Amino acid sequence: MLIIGLTGTIASGKSTVSNYIKKQHNLPVIDADVVAHRVVEPGTPCLKKIVREFGTEVLKNDGSLNRPALGRIIFGDEQKRLRLNSIVHPAVRKEMLKELWRYYIRGTGIVFLDVPLLFEARMHLLCTTTVTIVCSPMNVKRRLMARNPELSEKEVEQRIHSQMSSQEKTQLTDFVLENESDVLSLYARVDRLLFRLHPSTFGTFLALLCPFVQLFLVVYSFVRQYCKKERIY
Repeated sequence: MLIIGLTGTIASGKSTVSNYIKKQHNLPVIDADVVAHRVVEPGTPCLKKIVREFGTEVLKNDGSLNRPALGRIIFGDEQKRLRLNSIVHPAVRKEMLKELWRYYIRGTGIVFLDVPLLFEARMHLLCTTTVTIVCSPMNVKRRLMARNPELSEKEVEQRIHSQMSSQEKTQLTDFVLENESDVLSLYARVDRLLFRLHPSTFGTFLALLCPFVQLFLVVYSFVRQYCKKERIY
């Protein structure tokens, strides 16, 4: 089973690519944002840890997480943001590993991990291949302000700078998808890339019948993350 890590800066078009892969190509995508929402539902250990760390002001009246309130706390303070990540990331990794296992035992040939903080959370170490969607800082800011009109310009800047830059991500990734023009051009790039990445039926069957083949692939991919080269697609 091939595990493809999909990432990008905020407002780079990652969700657009992820949805296209799911709907147009009918390929499985494990969305870290969806998992992250699930692990902080009311009553979960993760949410209890967040409340202990940041106080009850991060809760709504119904006991669910108040994300805007939490965002105002962490995006202006690097140390608090890192503390939040140290609480949430392990829980998200655990749930995503469970989902990967379920896909493997079904004989799935390829699975995408949609993870905004793929490299920051070290989730790339699980991936056979990584893909990063990039666009210019100007377009990122414009899209983010259009998507979240309730945010001030300062808050937009804080969210952009809280993540690894596109330049840093492209130095670590295997493939880069540029998203500077229209969505149809982006879809065409995705189609070409998926044609190259799609696994063979024989390889998928072999990995399912012989777990050692899958284990070798995982170990090889883990090691390869330390010596990869950037590829522009």
